[in-house]
Amino acid sequence: MKRLLVELENLPEAGKKYSGELDSEIFGIDDEEVSSIGPLSFDLHVQRFENELFVRGNISAPFKFRCVRCLGYFDYVVEVCDFATSFQIDSQNVVDVSDSLREEIVLDFPAYPKCADGGMENDCMAQTPYFGVDKKGGTGVNSSAPIRNSGVWDALNELGDHH
Repeated sequence: MKRLLVELENLPEAGKKYSGELDSEIFGIDDEEVSSIGPLSFDLHVQRFENELFVRGNISAPFKFRCVRCLGYFDYVVEVCDFATSFQIDSQNVVDVSDSLREEIVLDFPAYPKCADGGMENDCMAQTPYFGVDKKGGTGVNSSAPIRNSGVWDALNELGDHH
């Protein structure tokens, strides 16, 4: 598997630009809820400051998520436009930045992925007039549930009357 390795002895004092892709295998994710569908892309500037290596730039990777509402699947690109991290440098000649890139992408996963996250709000199978969760304003339902001042046991009593 390809890794992003920064060779410190070849790094200019002003830093160096690193652009490219890492295989989607770096995520090690492939289950029902989320799966990687493409490479991790990066466009980074790497610079050394005494005993510290500073990495900043943009990273992104495409995934297929399962909607928490309709359980359908949608594509979504996780983008981190202001990625920044640093590494303490001891006596090593090479620093592997790959795991930090992977971790930042995973931390930016949507907590409750919905079709709307992938721009497919109108395609979500859960978009019906009777599904009022997260909707603003009216739901389009003309009648509400009947309000009765009955006790909590009345529903059970009704079941007993039918047998």
